[in-house]
Amino acid sequence: MLPVLVIIVAISVLVLLAFRWFERYRYTDAWRKSEFRGLAFGFLMWFGGIFGHRVPPPPQAKVEFATRSGEPEPPGSGGAPLPDQAANDKE
Repeated sequence: MLPVLVIIVAISVLVLLAFRWFERYRYTDAWRKSEFRGLAFGFLMWFGGIFGHRVPPPPQAKVEFATRSGEPEPPGSGGAPLPDQAANDKE
C-alpha cells in the first residue's frame, strides 16, 4: 500500500509542476510560435472526442399546447395581446 501512495504523491507533484510550468510558458513568444501548441490542441480535440462521441445527444424539447373545445387559445407570446388578436377575444 505504501508504494501506491508514493506513486500517487509523485504523480500529483509532477502534474502540479507541469501545470505551473505551462501556466508561465503559454504567455511567451515560444508558445505562440511552437509546434507544441498544435500538439496540445490536437490532444484536447482527441481527448474530447473519446468521451464526446459516447454521450447521447440532448433530448429535444417538444412542447404541445392542447386545448379543449370552448376554451380560449393560449397567448402567443405571454405579453400584451396585439390589436389583431384583441378583436377576436370576447370579454
